[in-house]
Amino acid sequence: MDYNILIENAVMPQSGMSADQEQNFSELLKHVSAKKPSHLYRYRTITDYNLSALYKDELYFSKGSSMNDDFDARLYYDMNAINKWIDSFIADDGSLKIIRSLVSSEEIPIEVYRTFPNAKAIIDALKQMPTRQINDISKSMIGFIRDNLKSELERNTNSLRDLTKFACFSERVNSDMMWGHYADNATGFAIEYEFDNQCTVYKSNVGTIWGNLFPIVYGKRRLDMTAYAIYLFQISLINRLANDKGILLPQQAIKMIVPCPDLFMATKVAIKKSNEWKAEKEWRLFFTTNDNYVQHEEHPHVIHKASAVYLGRKISTINEKIVVDIAREKQIPVYKMTISNSAKNYRLGKRIVYTP
Repeated sequence: MDYNILIENAVMPQSGMSADQEQNFSELLKHVSAKKPSHLYRYRTITDYNLSALYKDELYFSKGSSMNDDFDARLYYDMNAINKWIDSFIADDGSLKIIRSLVSSEEIPIEVYRTFPNAKAIIDALKQMPTRQINDISKSMIGFIRDNLKSELERNTNSLRDLTKFACFSERVNSDMMWGHYADNATGFAIEYEFDNQCTVYKSNVGTIWGNLFPIVYGKRRLDMTAYAIYLFQISLINRLANDKGILLPQQAIKMIVPCPDLFMATKVAIKKSNEWKAEKEWRLFFTTNDNYVQHEEHPHVIHKASAVYLGRKISTINEKIVVDIAREKQIPVYKMTISNSAKNYRLGKRIVYTP
């Protein structure tokens, strides 16, 4: 099956996957494992930060908002569809259907009482209100939703781009374009990595880090994330309304009220890129963790030793010596990229500099 279809069919609801959803994920992971190259490459500029990471075997993750593609990890949503979704909650008389439902209901689900112990008092108070006052409350809430829709959607987009973290690799180390764009015009270096599995598990000081490896899907159209945008908006709206009323809602309670339709969605959007980037042949290692401190680090990292290092054709003599000395101490092979006037294609060559 087409990889793009496999990605879009892969859904991980908060409530747990059905048999069909588990099968879809199984097919996706099998496809990725079969497609994964034996080696992937990460282009680096010469900086103290990058040289230190090479020396310490540190593989760093960056947030989506720091990428050079402004569309990276950015929500795409249909505003007309979102406005229609809001309209679906409004009755013909302009009141909110949910408030009318609460007022007319005889029994409230037990889950509501478990989440909100004072729910009965609130609902009983609503039932005692005149219709006009209930409609005024509805209009106030609708106005709040309308007034905050655009700003909350934008804030959620920015937040998602900051929280989605990944490390970028290429299938190619012989691309002159990649050396020019990502290794300071071939004056830097590239690191070769081996990944045994599609998902690699690392240990942090107090938790676990999962690195999930996926190739990029290139195409003409962005992934429609309207349903996910609506979910995020509901979460932020509930938090905002609760904060305005001085109510502290635990996250577990919010998840019960509005369960996430697809926990895989944030990864999906960062897997998709425009055809304009297709020549990069990119793979991404996505970062997830149960360590809350690490989750919110600007640039979290894992320990993953390089399997080889490649020097850019134009690297300076002193920088070449620094990189080779690091690799020699760590017993890592070193190659240097070359170019031939007699080559018929546009691929760079390489020569051995050091082998353990």
